[in-house]
Amino acid sequence: MRIPSLLLLLLPFCAIAQDWSARALGEIAVYPEFRAPARVVAGEEARVAAEVGARVVAMPARTGAAVARGAELVRLDDAAFRIELERARAQVALIDSRIGLARAQLDQARALATRGFISADGLRIRETELGVLQRERDAARAAQAAAELALARTVIRAPFAGVVRERLAAVGDLAAPGTPLLSLAASADAEVHARVPAVQVDGLLAAAPPTLVAGGAEHALRIVRVSPVLDAAGQARDVILAAASALPPGLAGELRWRSRVPHLPPAYLQQREGRLGAWRLRGAEPEFVVLPEAQAGRAAAVDWPADAQVVDEGRFAIGLQAPADAAGGAR
Repeated sequence: MRIPSLLLLLLPFCAIAQDWSARALGEIAVYPEFRAPARVVAGEEARVAAEVGARVVAMPARTGAAVARGAELVRLDDAAFRIELERARAQVALIDSRIGLARAQLDQARALATRGFISADGLRIRETELGVLQRERDAARAAQAAAELALARTVIRAPFAGVVRERLAAVGDLAAPGTPLLSLAASADAEVHARVPAVQVDGLLAAAPPTLVAGGAEHALRIVRVSPVLDAAGQARDVILAAASALPPGLAGELRWRSRVPHLPPAYLQQREGRLGAWRLRGAEPEFVVLPEAQAGRAAAVDWPADAQVVDEGRFAIGLQAPADAAGGAR
């Protein structure tokens, strides 16, 4: 009595295995959304430092203040530099006076040389003296220009329009050349930097325009460039994007983009002979198509047309047959 019961169980299973239906890919395809951490980075950011050594006497720019390009940020004690400039100017004036005297003496020597009262060597000495003084004046003028430049550097101005992020010095501090005094971030041309896994970069480039989700709002972005350098630890690449609207530097959030490539839902993936794939109709018969990039539990990208027929109902029973010798073995 046990053998007929077994056959009754197998027959319905075989009938179910032949019962399947198909649906168009366009009806079941999903377009997954991908995410990556992102942050807004100032287009320019500088640690403004002293170029000359002096004591800080004023810092009109406060933390968080917006400043225009060329605005005064720090003022250093300029007394010593003014004295040096006055000395350089006096040196130039002194040499100018000596040149005037030497030129008058040279003119007189030339007049005497025409009448034979001075030798050619004596005339040449006068010309050489004038040339030496002129070179000394050139050196004195260079020293004066250096003194003027050093004096100008006692007032530190903003190299670009931005916001003072941090003050690194205070009034009364002695600043040496190269001492950072404050940090300045540009208020314009901020960029969004995102770390995207290398395997997803191509999908991002082909996807719909990405967005930055931060602070409870979404901001439209466009891709500016992708760094060719691959991070060895995280196998990710830096993607730099520009926002349609101004964003404050330091804002952090998520970069989100949606694929334009149709993906099969994970439920349609099956494993046959150790490979993942899905059943698709070729003519009137189902055919198992291997998807090399598919991963278990994740939607798989396919390059099929939207009207491609994908086996839906009964897909798990396709290819499963009852053992041919089941009845014979029971005997």
